[in-house]
Amino acid sequence: MATQRTRLIRRIVILVLFVVVVYGGVIGFHSYTAHMVRKALAAKGPPIVTVSTAKAKTATWPDRLSAVASLKAVQGTTLTAQTAGTVTGLHFHSGEKVKKGQLLVQLNDNVARARLQADQAKLVNARQELERQRNLYRRKATSQSQLQSAEAAYREAKAAIAGDKAALANLQVSAPFDGRLGIRQVSLGQYVSPGTGVVDIHQWNPMHVDFQVPQKDVSRIEKGDAVTLTVNALEDKTFKGKITSLASSLDNGTRNLSAQATVPNPKTVLRPGMYGEVEISLGSSRKVVTVPRTALAYNTYGDYVYVVVKGKQGPTAKERIVHTGGTRDGRVAITKGVKAGDEVVIAGQVKLHAGARVKVVASPKAVTHPGGPADDGSGG
Repeated sequence: MATQRTRLIRRIVILVLFVVVVYGGVIGFHSYTAHMVRKALAAKGPPIVTVSTAKAKTATWPDRLSAVASLKAVQGTTLTAQTAGTVTGLHFHSGEKVKKGQLLVQLNDNVARARLQADQAKLVNARQELERQRNLYRRKATSQSQLQSAEAAYREAKAAIAGDKAALANLQVSAPFDGRLGIRQVSLGQYVSPGTGVVDIHQWNPMHVDFQVPQKDVSRIEKGDAVTLTVNALEDKTFKGKITSLASSLDNGTRNLSAQATVPNPKTVLRPGMYGEVEISLGSSRKVVTVPRTALAYNTYGDYVYVVVKGKQGPTAKERIVHTGGTRDGRVAITKGVKAGDEVVIAGQVKLHAGARVKVVASPKAVTHPGGPADDGSGG
């Protein structure tokens, strides 16, 4: 019995030792493999990222300010009924052009016309009585007070007719100026009350362009400065105009100055409510450092670019926060963060991080930019 127990213990000990040796060998093999991989990677260095680059260039740009603009009709309003009544005539179609004074809507005027006819008859009687009193007064057959009463009655009759004509005019809705109508808002037979909207009317030529200028640039603009308007819906067209008015004070909340320019719109392609970008020409030029627009990247800290610098292990990418100026023909002015001659990354930034090793390849042959031609990194 003792011999069997000893044999069993010996077998268990041998089995445990075998498991320990095998398990230790596996762990040792994996540790050795991981060590060799880390050693190989360390010897090889971090992966190299392929990028395209362009040089930051110095360029001479006309001095301009840019701002987001909103278009507004020079004249525009909603035409409304002046008095209560039933619509008996519609003399326009939605969206058509109309002339100043053109009749658009007629309200029921039967009562007003009857009142006018009655007052016209009273005017005839008042005129006849006035003539009779004047003849009698010349013959000294009536008193001056009776003549004055006849004159007053005649004036009252004339005033009554003027009031009747004004009431008839209020039963009509006419175009207050040349313009284009919107969508009709009333129908034949509809009863309308004072203030009921009938139709919108706007004058599209010229157009007002509203925009705002930051406090730091207020002293750089003045009434009469030339502006150029671009609208993203009309990419191939620009519209020239001038600043026609400036606000008398800055907005307390934004510290911006509201400004308004007037732009001719003879073909009426611009519409009220459109938005675009307005450039104000300041009449001078300045030298700026520019980079292609595709070099800019964005994070919570602001705009930044990757600049390629030479290091011991080869070219590496360095992140630089930049301050930007205007944008023109696919290039952006850099006011701080990059100097002329710096090599900036224009393609491949998504794979980069600060300190990444890079391999520079030729720029893509066609890099398109909204609002500008293809840019290959050449000067502005």
